[in-house]
Amino acid sequence: MMLSHQGKRPAEIGMTISFTLLILSWLNLVILYNRTNRFDLILFYLLIIISGGIIAGILIFRLVTCSRVFSIEIKSEVLKIKNTEIEAGKVKKIFIKGYFKPVIAVKPKANLLVPYKYCFCFSDKEDQGIKDLKEWAEQHQIEVLHKRFTRWL
Repeated sequence: MMLSHQGKRPAEIGMTISFTLLILSWLNLVILYNRTNRFDLILFYLLIIISGGIIAGILIFRLVTCSRVFSIEIKSEVLKIKNTEIEAGKVKKIFIKGYFKPVIAVKPKANLLVPYKYCFCFSDKEDQGIKDLKEWAEQHQIEVLHKRFTRWL
């Protein structure tokens, strides 16, 4: 059994906007505290802004590249997302978040959070793709949950 579907990464518009606003508010704090002579406080806020800027850059890069289509293959013992293969025995749960444009996340047993590379949306034939994925999960006794999940970046 090998089924192939087209997928793409989920757009993270909400997270990108909120994180950008957070960085801008921190920048405002640095500008306000810059009027004082507390060097340690200014250095702390600059460190937060630099690390937050890196994360915001990653999110913006993902937002720009989220429209690229890749292949999702459902094989008998392996789920292949883009170029990454996940064995059925290493999958703990499969999450489905949303209704109109559902985001699917495959959570490995070894991870506390879902890695970004294991998150995707079906770009066409969403209902058929989710049905095929649920059948694959049922064959391997993998729990499928319709709820929100936590993803690592």
